[in-house]
Amino acid sequence: MTLRKSILLWIPALCALVFQAGAQSLPGFPYEGALHVYVLNGLSPGTAYSFFMASNDDGSGILDDGSDDTFYFPDERSGIVAPGENTALVPVRWGEGASQHVYYLWVVLTSPQGCSTNRALRITPQINRFDLLSENVPVDNTESCPAVAATDGFNPLAGEYNAGTTLLQFRVRREGGTRGWKFEPALTIDPSWNVHAAVVSVTALHAGTLLADATNSYSVPATDSEVLVTVAVQNYEGTEQVVTLTVRNQEEEQTRLNDSNPANDHVEHRILVMPVIPDLEEL
Repeated sequence: MTLRKSILLWIPALCALVFQAGAQSLPGFPYEGALHVYVLNGLSPGTAYSFFMASNDDGSGILDDGSDDTFYFPDERSGIVAPGENTALVPVRWGEGASQHVYYLWVVLTSPQGCSTNRALRITPQINRFDLLSENVPVDNTESCPAVAATDGFNPLAGEYNAGTTLLQFRVRREGGTRGWKFEPALTIDPSWNVHAAVVSVTALHAGTLLADATNSYSVPATDSEVLVTVAVQNYEGTEQVVTLTVRNQEEEQTRLNDSNPANDHVEHRILVMPVIPDLEEL
């Protein structure tokens, strides 16, 4: 692409670009995973605009946003400033690996008379180090026998035999961040017909017991880097059960960033088979 020489005397500086990606992020230093909306103000109605991304400060090395997913434009990159308006904008989603490169966001403006000018913003993406992981407590406690204590509801003397409930604990831990965070604990079980499995509580060392919001998500203050998720699972005789806790909809406050490593978002615990006990009868 060859840029036309500018004969316009003024263009709003790209350093005036604003963004929508959280108070701790900067338009020239976005986090991987962040969506920034770059806005150019002070334009005249009828001005045509076109944004593109380049690898060089002279506008060469134009990059295809679909080539490696380090960035992409989720919306239109060009248009004409409408009557009564004075802005041009373009959203950019910064992806994994973007921090390994330097980018130049260019904008080309063309007046209704056909005169053009251009300007660029140097962008240096930053690594998203925010990560939530889930694990057993302790970490190597990946399987256990069903709980059969009276305090767990096990009652061998009941008229209708009651196998009781097994309580499990999982840890959800924040790594690579210092701000508050939010997540939804999603519970699944195999066999799926056991509908009596649920999150009983989510507790933090400093904040204490946390309450879920309307979306079943828990907000954890910055002072706590981990929480304990207690899960209750009804026991069934002769059945092995695999309980999976998955961290979903995780988000760091301020930056609004998602988890940087989805691979460690789920953890399993196996409840081993409880022998089937038939009714006791006289010989």
